[in-house]
Amino acid sequence: MQRTAKKRAQSAGTKQNCTIAQTKTVDAAGTIRMIGNDWARHWNAGELDEVVAAYAADAVYLPPHHPAVHGRDSIREYLKSPLSHGVSDLAFDVTYIKQQGPVAWDVGTYRMNVPVNDGTRKEDHGKYLTVWRRVGKKWLIVADAWFSDLPPSR
Repeated sequence: MQRTAKKRAQSAGTKQNCTIAQTKTVDAAGTIRMIGNDWARHWNAGELDEVVAAYAADAVYLPPHHPAVHGRDSIREYLKSPLSHGVSDLAFDVTYIKQQGPVAWDVGTYRMNVPVNDGTRKEDHGKYLTVWRRVGKKWLIVADAWFSDLPPSR
């Protein structure tokens, strides 16, 4: 009987640990989802410093058709251009967020309006991958890549 009780206790402990791990994942996903929504809201409001605050100091930004941009300060400089050109109405749709310890990744789609040379706007849409790292109690972006689904413009 002691063995059975011991096995039950071990099993209960394992189930409890799974629940704790699942809770941490849910908490990370909820936090990351909120930061992503804030990122889009700050972008649409033209609040560059708030956008860049989501990045780790050693982050890398991987925009399409451009070399990698390394470091928070360089990312700020890079993002000034699309923000000043009027890229707007950015929205994300998260497909999933996965977590492995202090690292998480966020995969989804985006859409935004991009100004065209003739003064009109066109919608761009595509997919993204963002890698996050937990630093203390904060989740920060350490790698950010996105790719348009539209054919390259000529």
